[in-house]
Amino acid sequence: MYAHSTESIQTELAGTGLAVSRDLMVGIAPFVIGLVIVGVLIGAVVLGIRVKKREPATPRPEEQPRAPERDHPPGVVHEHPESHELPQDGVRRTAHHLGGPGPNA
Repeated sequence: MYAHSTESIQTELAGTGLAVSRDLMVGIAPFVIGLVIVGVLIGAVVLGIRVKKREPATPRPEEQPRAPERDHPPGVVHEHPESHELPQDGVRRTAHHLGGPGPNA
């Protein structure tokens, strides 16, 4: 029915072969790249394990540094600030009348 010349049939077959090899490369290339990435990750884990083994061991509980002995928890202040009594003369005072924070206020 269709009249194909020998030349056109050879061209189609060559194109089909190229398409098949190209399809194989499209499927194989990501697989190979994935294998390379997995290999690199496995190598990184093995290298990390080797480095971790070379590090010195963590100190035992009795070798841990101790905090100094105190009679109160750290950060607790035992000083009492000066009492700033306001005169009870009935005059309204604003912030600038009261002075700033600190020992000289």
